[in-house]
Amino acid sequence: MNHTMPKQIGDFNKNQMLSVLREKGPTPRVELSRLLGISSVAVSRNTSRLLEKKIIRECEAESSDMGRKPVPVELCGDFCYVLGVDVVGGALKVALADLLGKIVKYHEEPVLHDDKANVLVERVLKALSGIIKNAGVPKEKIWNVTVGTPGIFYPNEGKSRFSFFLDGWEDIDIRSCISEKLSIETFIDNDVNLDVVAESWKGVGKAYENILYAKLGQGLAARMLLDNKPLRGEHNMAGEIGFMVPNLSPLNSGNYEILLHNTAICQNYRNMGGKNTVLAISDLCRLANQDDEIARTVIDSMLDHFAVVLINSVAVLDPQVIILGGDASSFTEREITYLKQRIQQHSPFLQNIITSKLDKKACLYGAIKTGLDRIEERISKIW
Repeated sequence: MNHTMPKQIGDFNKNQMLSVLREKGPTPRVELSRLLGISSVAVSRNTSRLLEKKIIRECEAESSDMGRKPVPVELCGDFCYVLGVDVVGGALKVALADLLGKIVKYHEEPVLHDDKANVLVERVLKALSGIIKNAGVPKEKIWNVTVGTPGIFYPNEGKSRFSFFLDGWEDIDIRSCISEKLSIETFIDNDVNLDVVAESWKGVGKAYENILYAKLGQGLAARMLLDNKPLRGEHNMAGEIGFMVPNLSPLNSGNYEILLHNTAICQNYRNMGGKNTVLAISDLCRLANQDDEIARTVIDSMLDHFAVVLINSVAVLDPQVIILGGDASSFTEREITYLKQRIQQHSPFLQNIITSKLDKKACLYGAIKTGLDRIEERISKIW
């Protein structure tokens, strides 16, 4: 007989209750019972413990013609906090968020293209220390830090591999640097992994359970949620579509990461005689819509390659929606229509291709959400 089963069920119910309260806000006990599928007695017992530990509080009950409605309960946002860090996309972003996911302190500064990894790590530590100092929150209430970085994180090494656009980043154990300096539990994850988490939490992906998120910019990558669960793969590399090869000829010389990143696309524009200043794919999209014929030719060629990658990905994953992030989030109706026409020739069941609206904060939001998910189990053990 498995004597641990009741405890496992109880811990699961506790975690689910915390998740519901975080996602839905103030909720009456009777509604918690319905949503969680557990008895009103179990809900009452758990909420009493949560109230005692000051993890939740009772809200003001609304009045109606039928009398007072049931008293809702909600999480106490100031019970604990998490830190999120994003070092991708030309800026260092750091945020402190409370238990409800509300950002209470935010810092942003530019990351220069030639910044060395050791310099960037020092800036991350300085930014984190500054937020902790100025937030007015006791340090013991900050339970973890989650950092979004480029490349693939190898937990056993504490390092990221294939971080092509941050010089020396592969030699830095960023997790140990932060945890030892600040004495706060630290987690590292790929920036695109965090992006898709953010889209499902706060972005345009909230209504979908099967999402293909594709990010275009200084690199090319995708991540998936299948039945609302991240698809990671054996080496945490599921979705690295930049490693796909266009055809047989470049097997020894290149892949889509080389063809479709910002620098290559902008250089194509200059090589074809483009006269305007372009630093990113978003600049070329803007020029293409202003009747710059060279920009339009470059963008359409890029979209053709991008469509091939997405067609092959859709054939394997069968998502409900493709969400475009990074510089692809700046695609206008023209670029979206162009992509749809090509993809639907081969994937007739895919109807939805939409752009991210998180304005380059997707990774940061994903880091916060990931940090909050990790503390739910810790909270459940103290009540």
